Amino acid sequence: MSIDFRNWSSGAITTLEMRVIDRNAVYMGIDRHILMENAGRSVATVVLEKYPSARRVLVVAGLGDNGGDGLVAARYLHSWSRDVKVVLLGRISDAREELVTDNLGILKGINIDIIEAPTQYELLASQELFHPWAEVIIDAIIGTGIRGILREPQATAIELINKSSAYKVAVDIPSGLDPDTGEVRDIAVKAHVTVTMHRPKTGLIKEGVNQYVGELMVADIGVPEEVEHVVGPGDLYYLNYARRADSKKGDNGRILFIGGSREFTGAIYLAAKAALRTGVDLSIVMAPRDVARDIRAHDPSIIAMPLDGDYLALNHIDQIMEQVGKSHVIAIGPGLGLREETMKAVVELVSRAVGIGKRVVIDADAIKAIGELRRQDLITKNVVVTPHAGEFKWLTGVDVTEEKPWSRATVVRDTVKSILRGGVVLLKGNVDVITDGQRYKVNFTGNPGMTVGGTGDVLTGVVSALMVKVQDPLEAAAIGAFITGLAGDLTVKELGYHITPVDVIENIPKVFRKLMSVDSVIASSIHSQSLMLIG
Repeated sequence: MSIDFRNWSSGAITTLEMRVIDRNAVYMGIDRHILMENAGRSVATVVLEKYPSARRVLVVAGLGDNGGDGLVAARYLHSWSRDVKVVLLGRISDAREELVTDNLGILKGINIDIIEAPTQYELLASQELFHPWAEVIIDAIIGTGIRGILREPQATAIELINKSSAYKVAVDIPSGLDPDTGEVRDIAVKAHVTVTMHRPKTGLIKEGVNQYVGELMVADIGVPEEVEHVVGPGDLYYLNYARRADSKKGDNGRILFIGGSREFTGAIYLAAKAALRTGVDLSIVMAPRDVARDIRAHDPSIIAMPLDGDYLALNHIDQIMEQVGKSHVIAIGPGLGLREETMKAVVELVSRAVGIGKRVVIDADAIKAIGELRRQDLITKNVVVTPHAGEFKWLTGVDVTEEKPWSRATVVRDTVKSILRGGVVLLKGNVDVITDGQRYKVNFTGNPGMTVGGTGDVLTGVVSALMVKVQDPLEAAAIGAFITGLAGDLTVKELGYHITPVDVIENIPKVFRKLMSVDSVIASSIHSQSLMLIG
């Protein structure tokens, strides 16, 4: 009997991608207990399918989630009239993971022996359980959590498993095998069957791993396909929040913002300010003289460089390109206006920036310039475009205003694939869609209070900052939409529908603190002498 009836989950994923999926599944309301329950039952089912005559089953479990899956399998096999014993590589009192402690508590209340083996010596005292007692051994020691060289008693446990004549069933990953590369640095379980959760991990399909993996089976643990396409807290695993201790000014992001005009002076400032609040070192604005002067007067934390005249013009390009070469990311569009020469200057600047390999964020009037002058060919790798539905139609000719969220996502993906050349589109709306024409994500943060002018410029700044900190442009855009929308939700919760874009900007750090271990990351980088004083 198959344990995976899905037709969309065959592709392999990395452990990082699986961590993202796990956390986003919880974000979408799927309790982690359910996921572990389904995983453990799947393992137990495989044992009965493959070895129906086996009566004695030994579960060798670590103290992490992989061990928790094994504990659930032990309960099911016990319920199905198998004689089950658990060797726990640690003490019950050492368990810290909630799901592991919950399942240990259940097993303690029923007739399943749990043998605690926190050291290799205590493990060796029970080696007769591995051979000759066990007919089947379930390897639930490490799974995807392997880090570096194996420690004891894990290494000894793997040796005992491999020496046993019992059938071996690995939970998710044969312990000791690198789940991403398939490498074995020291020793790994040689399983007859590996039951991997949700999707195969990349290391399981590498050449030469069959001696460890055996037969590979994929277990459906109850994660719907939509979870893989949702932006959520899990996506922040892609974000490198930490900084090197020896960092100097500019190392953590130098963003160049190009925008502003005589009529629109605030948009480019909001984008630059949002980037600073997202954590870059330098926000540099190049704008017409009066716009730059206003920014200088209002906020000295922004470096504002004036351009002659009231609008972006072709004669500014060489001056701007000097700064383009020094910057990590270029953001262009907010407040530019739609004069013919300005649009031509936009196209020339984007073309030159892309030509020298810069990451570029295109927003607002710059999107219209690209569409009006039919230069969609400039939207290539490392370019993110952030249109609303009207600008998307201007850019592509496709109207998506009437589409429901999930169908809109696939329409936008297919449109981007057919019209653009590999760039990322972040379609703003009640539900945002982020796609590169192949992959797509949807974002469910944000609210009607964010129709106030300027929140789109905030998004531009956040995405620009994340383009420095996140390697994948699609993920940078997706996380940017998620963070900005959540900051807007927090702002509306605090103030009602009486918000300004500046309020949203000021809540960006609060969102990061809610989603990440900000305090521990920062504490690890502060000199210990100072940390004693500030607590």
